[in-house]
Amino acid sequence: MIDTHNAPVARTDPRPFLFALAIAALVVAAWLVFGYFGEQRYHNTAMWQSLRPVVLVSPLQAVASVEVRDQRRNATTLVRTEKGLYFLGGASGAPVPGEQVVVQVNDHWELYLCDAAGKRCNTIHSFCAGATSVEVKRDARGRAEGCYAPHTGDGTGVVRETSTEPSRGPGKRAKRLPPPVGMSHPREWAALMGLPVAATNKGDSGS
Repeated sequence: MIDTHNAPVARTDPRPFLFALAIAALVVAAWLVFGYFGEQRYHNTAMWQSLRPVVLVSPLQAVASVEVRDQRRNATTLVRTEKGLYFLGGASGAPVPGEQVVVQVNDHWELYLCDAAGKRCNTIHSFCAGATSVEVKRDARGRAEGCYAPHTGDGTGVVRETSTEPSRGPGKRAKRLPPPVGMSHPREWAALMGLPVAATNKGDSGS
């Protein structure tokens, strides 16, 4: 007869569970880190500026109107100044009518609309030069004349060929990959925002 009272009890190996728990913890940590740096980049915080310093700042502009549009909880803030209409993502930290703002550019040509002190910033997703209203007129394909977005082409929706000459953007790191020319890169239309850069003739693109 087998003595079951003194038989050794089988123990479950905890190592697979601990390994899976460690992997899950690493995934969560990576997600939090990427989210943190994304927020720093989006709002151009002091920490982000230490990594990508601001190289161009426009003169002060007065905010004429601010409108927040909620597109299925994907908010877009439209800010109009004397230079035109700025499209910002989200609604947090948006300026208010009458406030003074500036446009900042870092050495990677990331565009931000900031308060006068340059501390509270939001990423500029697109810009409509000289727009006098938040109601932008678009054609059947959704294109709007005089509206630009970084790296996506001009208001006609045409993306120009990539230039083989070195970039004229600020900062040495911006010269790694020559950006498109012909009103398709912020350096081509940044002057329309009041930034102290020379306007580039569209005819120079060779198209």
